[in-house]
Amino acid sequence: MRISQLRRQTVVPSFFASSKCKIAIPLRNVLLRDALQQASLESSVRAISYRKATHLQGSPVALIGVVIERVDGNFLLAVCETRPKRSDEELSRLAEALESSGLRLLERDAHDIRREPLFSNARTVWSYERYHVPLKDRLKIAAALSEDGPQSIIELEERARPTCDILAAVCALACEDLVRLNIDDAPLSPSTIVLGG
Repeated sequence: MRISQLRRQTVVPSFFASSKCKIAIPLRNVLLRDALQQASLESSVRAISYRKATHLQGSPVALIGVVIERVDGNFLLAVCETRPKRSDEELSRLAEALESSGLRLLERDAHDIRREPLFSNARTVWSYERYHVPLKDRLKIAAALSEDGPQSIIELEERARPTCDILAAVCALACEDLVRLNIDDAPLSPSTIVLGG
């Protein structure tokens, strides 16, 4: 393989980890990573875990993969380029296996995951995952959100007066599940609303 070919390939990390993950989640492709980044930023998601192969008694279906624990229940996450067409028999077996394990199916295809502006916003937020937010700035941001409630990034900067880059700071704190960002409906900008975690 030539060096020019290596540069064009997308490198997929082996695992995904966030503060909502009980363990590091093994990744098989970029689409799963993108889905997990988005899930980790959702306020309705409480935890993300990985279910190893478990054969259910009397069922030929093995439920393996990511489990998303949301406020409305636990879901087995199925990520695919396009949703598979299943026969009635396959649907019945799958429903039975899910029901017996207390799960529901959350199927997301590439079209769902790459929906804008959420797709670009989540990627941008996660690009700041390793940004260092000094303790003093963390405290200032937390105090401003506690005292004044949800506010735009620019308002938060005016109230907290952090010494670091406010956009990078709120993104890093969102990755740690310490603040929430309203990134579903509009591009990430200084007017994006920040909520306390």
